[in-house]
Amino acid sequence: MTLGVIEAARRLGARVDVPLAMDSDPDAAAVYQDNFARARVLVGPVENVINGGLGCEATWSEQMARLACGPVHFLVGGPPCQGHSNLNNHTRGRDDRNVLYLRMVRAAAILRPSVVVIENVPSVVRSHEKIIESAEMARRDVGYDVATDVARLESLGVPQRRRRHILLACSSDLPRARELLRQAVEKPVHRGMNDLWSTIGDLVGVKSSDKIDAASRTSPENARRIDWLFRHREYDLPNTERPDCQRNDHRYLSMYGRLRWDKPAQTITTGFGSMGQGRYVHPSEPRTITPHEAARIQTFPDFFRFDRAEGARSLATLIGNAVPPALMLRLGLAVLPYLIESANLRPAPVQLDPLAMAPIPKDCSQYRNTSVADRDTPNPSSEDAGRRMRIVRQRDTAPEIALRSILHRRGLRYRVDVSPIRGSRRRADILFPSARVAVYVDGCFWHGCPLHATWPKANPDWWRQKLVRNVERDRDTDIRLAHAGWTVLRVWSHEDSSEAAERVVSVVRGAHSFVHDARR
Repeated sequence: MTLGVIEAARRLGARVDVPLAMDSDPDAAAVYQDNFARARVLVGPVENVINGGLGCEATWSEQMARLACGPVHFLVGGPPCQGHSNLNNHTRGRDDRNVLYLRMVRAAAILRPSVVVIENVPSVVRSHEKIIESAEMARRDVGYDVATDVARLESLGVPQRRRRHILLACSSDLPRARELLRQAVEKPVHRGMNDLWSTIGDLVGVKSSDKIDAASRTSPENARRIDWLFRHREYDLPNTERPDCQRNDHRYLSMYGRLRWDKPAQTITTGFGSMGQGRYVHPSEPRTITPHEAARIQTFPDFFRFDRAEGARSLATLIGNAVPPALMLRLGLAVLPYLIESANLRPAPVQLDPLAMAPIPKDCSQYRNTSVADRDTPNPSSEDAGRRMRIVRQRDTAPEIALRSILHRRGLRYRVDVSPIRGSRRRADILFPSARVAVYVDGCFWHGCPLHATWPKANPDWWRQKLVRNVERDRDTDIRLAHAGWTVLRVWSHEDSSEAAERVVSVVRGAHSFVHDARR
């Protein structure tokens, strides 16, 4: 969903910042961070942060989330859909995860974004908890105009027959939600843009050791069934070739079927590696589709990285459970022009493609889990390079001093170069203990700035390892401090000191007021 919004903004000449993203799946959070390096990502259940009841006063953690995020224009989320899915015959409509849909409603009440988009399966309307009715009522109670619709993604350029329920809520200063939703989902793309040949035809015959290009292993019985399809030039197995449980009349006729080049695929699920879970046999090769092909069918571009997914099962989960970015691209192109105008936001000049990944080359994954301390520091490439490295300051850098000077003039008092957590070696550059705010002034080279980071040409392997670990440690520090109740602010050394100071002052004074109110 984030990818679709960012691409829509890029086409409009604007930039998207992500102040908070949450997922309870560590692999999902890691993949998200890899692809959106500037985003602030938390790993854990959303209900641990957005934990208040509908209509109740904001809890402490909700106040902190609101403070950390600042003004929010766009809130998107895809609550778990398994409990609502027609493929779930056991707890359909009564799954405990179903109420997580209402956490999005609560998040909107806390963060007060201009636009909210919630995506789910069409059958969410039949949930036992009456989720959609509750969501619409709660949003209207806090001043949103709400519209819902079921989008046929095949008509939006997604090469699969997939239907998704969309709830769009807009603040009063935007056009009516129904009109914006109609603009987004009711205008079909040209025919021929959603067939499999134009989507994955260029991947035929691709040989790679990368797990994303490896098809799942097939059981001997299913290998025999795939062979039967190709030998007889058929796309559907007859009853005589199906398992016993599949030989009677049933609704899932696509199982044990073969895809067609000239048509969209069926809905991509986490089971795309098994012919027993859907029509997932490749159109012209005797195998099921690969994760790469499934991601393409989900409309992920090739530059989107799934490297951090631990194993084939995790990779299938992340791809199969994803919202196709093309859906949010359509919604973003319908909503963002009005949102930018209503908020008096000037679209930022595009200096870099906002979809550019963090400055970590794709072939450096082998360095991710290796400790820099375990390797000898290489000799400098020259005497001049060694001299530059020796004079690099670890504290009291010029950007830190400039920021501290402004904060001091604004009446704030702080501690310098101290760890927020007792016993930890990870020191904050500027610390406000009573407000529980930690500020880090990150150098562009050392911490992977998306705009200015560079890779040294000398000793490239060692430097890649070191700089990748720096970025990973920063993310880990943010997560640890957030779990301990701290608000973390990161300032790039290239940022304007006055603007950065205003951001710090706003957060610290807001945190002080919340602390004072809580103690009273």
